[in-house]
Amino acid sequence: MDRRASIVVVLLGALLSLAPLAHASPPDATWIPGFYDDADYDDVVLAVTSAVTVFESGVIDPLGPVVVRPCPIIPSGPRTVPADPLESLSCRAPPLPLS
Repeated sequence: MDRRASIVVVLLGALLSLAPLAHASPPDATWIPGFYDDADYDDVVLAVTSAVTVFESGVIDPLGPVVVRPCPIIPSGPRTVPADPLESLSCRAPPLPLS
């Protein structure tokens, strides 16, 4: 068997084994009271095994095709930043000692 055929066989075997492996690891039984870990990628198993995520949207665009016209972007001038920090208008005294 040549190299391409062996790669095709390996990929086909991997694809055919994904669904049974996903069904072999069921999600947590959340309907039974108790402690279950929500961070074990059960949502990925449900997405792989369910056909709910594979559907065609029947939404028709009410606006129709939209024409996008590129326009030049006018760059603004460089912004100036003051070199020295602004001085405060009110003067404050140091805190009183706790004695």
